[in-house]
Amino acid sequence: MDEEICIACCMKTRVVHGYPDMTVREAAALMAENNVGTLPIVDEASVLVGVTTMRDVIQIFLPDFVFLLSNITFVKDYGALGTPTLESIRRAASLSVADIMEEAVSVEEDCALIRALSYMESYGIADLPVVRQGKLVGLASRVDIGHAFLSNWLVVPAD
Repeated sequence: MDEEICIACCMKTRVVHGYPDMTVREAAALMAENNVGTLPIVDEASVLVGVTTMRDVIQIFLPDFVFLLSNITFVKDYGALGTPTLESIRRAASLSVADIMEEAVSVEEDCALIRALSYMESYGIADLPVVRQGKLVGLASRVDIGHAFLSNWLVVPAD
């Protein structure tokens, strides 16, 4: 495999992102509308400051989140995540993304694919923000990286 292949070769460059001052409800709507599970959070200068995931949002906002989805069918055991009290639902409605976002694990755009995949494995993440001098420029999933590896292997002649 070519050692020069880097994350910039396979990342998505159109990245849905949020801001720290968004409400959790706004972030949930943005994620649902764009069918994304990871929402990089940037400041006004596009510098990556954190990340939140669909799992983070669902865990605190499940009852109201369900109403944001237009075609959901009731699943008898969805309550296994825990049903928040009315008080916690009201609290969640006032939370900002800054209150729930996690520190972002990211790589520079010239990062080798194997290193990027190693970070994803080490931190247990499905999507990896890609930055250029701290500014968000892309997002790579395990599928994006796997596709890049496989595509490169398929052009190597068999013995």
